[in-house]
Amino acid sequence: MDLSDIFSLTSSKSSILSPMEIVRRAIEQYKPVAIYVGFSGGNDSRAVAHWMMNNVPGCEPFHANTGIGIERTRQSVRDTCKIYGWNLHEIRALEDCGQSYDDLCAEFGFPGPDGHQMMYARLKERCVRELVRRAKKGHPRSAKVLIASGIRHDESLIRMGYAGREINKVGAQVWINPLYWWTKQQRDAYNATSGMPENPVTKELGMSGECGCGAFAHPGELARWRAVDPSFGERIDKLQQRVLQCGFTWGWEGRPPAGGHNPNQTDMFRPMCVGCEKSAIVQAEIAEESNA
Repeated sequence: MDLSDIFSLTSSKSSILSPMEIVRRAIEQYKPVAIYVGFSGGNDSRAVAHWMMNNVPGCEPFHANTGIGIERTRQSVRDTCKIYGWNLHEIRALEDCGQSYDDLCAEFGFPGPDGHQMMYARLKERCVRELVRRAKKGHPRSAKVLIASGIRHDESLIRMGYAGREINKVGAQVWINPLYWWTKQQRDAYNATSGMPENPVTKELGMSGECGCGAFAHPGELARWRAVDPSFGERIDKLQQRVLQCGFTWGWEGRPPAGGHNPNQTDMFRPMCVGCEKSAIVQAEIAEESNA
């Protein structure tokens, strides 16, 4: 199967748009001054990054470095971009935005699900805003910046209340999901055919490992991360000691008391963390079935 065959797998229903049609509509409607594609190192981002970089002139990859994750993933992203000659825009939460995961945990405790919005806002959303600020320099305040993500349509998204579908505008940010109507089968077939290197961490961990904030961590998960990257486990061990000394009573895999942090997190658009939230839904369903 070659790349042209992948597109034939998409349904011909008129309500389902092809990747190129999604991109075309967004560009025609918003006329962005810059186009980026999120490249986290996961399998969805691997597919959308390759597709965008090979089909959309002027597109460049973007990576939000949260400062808490597995460095091998970040290096995989950098190495892949170097292989293809892509101009990677890596925005660092700490160095570029002044946000430290360790300091946030020392002040508020480990996030747990209720603290996910705070972590997203501080560690990813501010990176996006910095990317947009740089891209809009010299352009009118009304200028828009287009960012593609690897979000795909499935039942988990429906249960999450994600109804933005293919194109979503948030201020100056225009988020598009070119592969929204692709199935996992299509994505995997595309990745296998594209020849783009796979992030080894994704294969070992079952996720990209680009963000280890632990908001949706469950008992036993730290051991998995530690097996893939011992230095990550050592860092969390030290941070847990620091957080406990600050008076908090739960660790990286734990949960804060009810009502902690920000329980009303559904108000915020979080396109770069859909994978984490989907995983949390799956984990909750497994736990519910085992307790039934």
